[in-house]
Amino acid sequence: MMNILIVSNNDACRSRMAMEILTSFGRGMKVFTAGVLPGNGIPDTVFSVMEQNGYHLSHKKPVDVELYCHQPWDYVVTLCREAEESRKDFDNVVRNWKHFLYNDPFQAYYNDEDLVEQQVAEVYDLMHRQLYEFYRDELSEQLLPRCRCGANTYCRCE
Repeated sequence: MMNILIVSNNDACRSRMAMEILTSFGRGMKVFTAGVLPGNGIPDTVFSVMEQNGYHLSHKKPVDVELYCHQPWDYVVTLCREAEESRKDFDNVVRNWKHFLYNDPFQAYYNDEDLVEQQVAEVYDLMHRQLYEFYRDELSEQLLPRCRCGANTYCRCE
């Protein structure tokens, strides 16, 4: 089982979306989320965009990244500059780092809820595409079952 931590600035939007997207690609991963400055909860707009795309987010309270800094991780995936800066807080227990840069759709204040939802949807689309490429190029081969010879399931040695 591969342990993956996804870190954003407040663990209320981008990290939650990334967790759902990444786990939808396949099995063999335990995915956790955390925030550098954890927020109070997940905005309704995030729930709405994810439901429109076939996902159901949990109502788990945002978690501080400090909780996870001393645990071993196969991957820590950071989603913003603030999260990337938290790298120094981790012990030497992270095997791989991956950084993506996604804009915070809630950074600017909009009076129009439709504009906010559009921003969240744009981040979702970009995130889905890039996380799929990450899964396909870096994770999927590691998650495949192995033959006794060390090859993946496509081995013909038997």
